[in-house]
Amino acid sequence: MDNEKTIEEEIREYRAQFERHMASITAKQDRAEDEVAEIHAMQKRAEAEVAEIRAILRENSRQLKKTEAIVSKNAYKVSELNSNWGKFVESLVEGDLLRLLNERGIEVQGILPRSQMSYVRDDGMRKHKEFDLVAVNGEEVVVVEVKTTLRPDDVERFVEVMGDITKYFPDYSSKAVYGAMAYIRCDSDSNLDVEREGLYVIRATGDSANIVNAENFRPESFTNVASRQPRRHLRAVPTG
Repeated sequence: MDNEKTIEEEIREYRAQFERHMASITAKQDRAEDEVAEIHAMQKRAEAEVAEIRAILRENSRQLKKTEAIVSKNAYKVSELNSNWGKFVESLVEGDLLRLLNERGIEVQGILPRSQMSYVRDDGMRKHKEFDLVAVNGEEVVVVEVKTTLRPDDVERFVEVMGDITKYFPDYSSKAVYGAMAYIRCDSDSNLDVEREGLYVIRATGDSANIVNAENFRPESFTNVASRQPRRHLRAVPTG
């Protein structure tokens, strides 16, 4: 009888262990289902966020294209405005150029506007340059570069061009070729750089233009000179 009770007790114990084990499995299964449900919920939230990001990117792309179109249109307008403004300054200087140079003892008789010239370098490459104004007579030539805003880099580049002037204009190699830079406004005292480089300085104001070099100024002839860099290191335009 005692043995039978012992067996019954063991059966109850095994049954209790089994029930506890099954309960544990059920609990784990419930937790797994909860985790799966949470994962699904996270996945849905992620998909919703991705969809929102894509919508934002599409809108940003649309806005960017719209902005690019506006910038392109305005850039064209600015370029056109600058071009028209530059042509206006050229015409302003051209109208007074003969008189101004004659007053300085350079008896030029005609002006060639916007001369497209080129020459072939030693390396075989062709260099092109458009000269804004070229005033000529039998013995002297004045090459004029026109800028709405004159900057140190402009002076440096023009001096380098003038060093090659007889390559652009071989017919002028027997003439005295002078340079001039005309402007409305200037940065960093660039007008002083122009005069130091032996060039005429022409200031356009209102409806006329004037040579602002000193009365005793004598321009440098660039005829038959070797290509050269500016005589001094030009000041950089201040930043900030």
